[in-house]
Amino acid sequence: MAGDEDKDFPEIEIGPSGAKFAITIAIMCLMIGGAFWVVLRIVERGQEGELELLPLAICGGGGLVASVWLLLSLHARIYGQPRFRIDASGISDPSDRFNLGAISWDEIRDVRGMPHKQVVWVLVDDKKAVLARMHPLRRAIIWFDSAFARNIIKLNAWRLDIGRDRLLGILAHYHRRFGNPRP
Repeated sequence: MAGDEDKDFPEIEIGPSGAKFAITIAIMCLMIGGAFWVVLRIVERGQEGELELLPLAICGGGGLVASVWLLLSLHARIYGQPRFRIDASGISDPSDRFNLGAISWDEIRDVRGMPHKQVVWVLVDDKKAVLARMHPLRRAIIWFDSAFARNIIKLNAWRLDIGRDRLLGILAHYHRRFGNPRP
């Protein structure tokens, strides 16, 4: 019996996707280039006496945010992007940096797919306790991403080497066996 259970519920580790990373970097480079091109055009017009501060601030700020995001993405890729380990104890992130921490099946009420997005919702009993175990940067990102979603931790499958539906299927399979579903 134990051997059959091991086959149905092996430890699964999902790593980062190289192709999705390349697409993200290409999009970020285009966004940064476009934002700074617009900033240069606005500054050129400003030298003629028609400086418009609002578009300059929006495009400059957007380019700056995209630049920081690009650098953080490169840093994460070099030093260990987020990964998921799914096993009988729960969901964890074996990454060294920006760790998600661990969420046990006992803490998880339900798992659901977010419609039309590469996101899986993990409904937990005590979101504050789960967030407290995370790396501060990851905690800030997840809090910002799901600030108005009470007791929901959003897991993004976009950068992982798995699709949302497959990830949701694996999580639901493990949750049915090891979880404690509640309404």
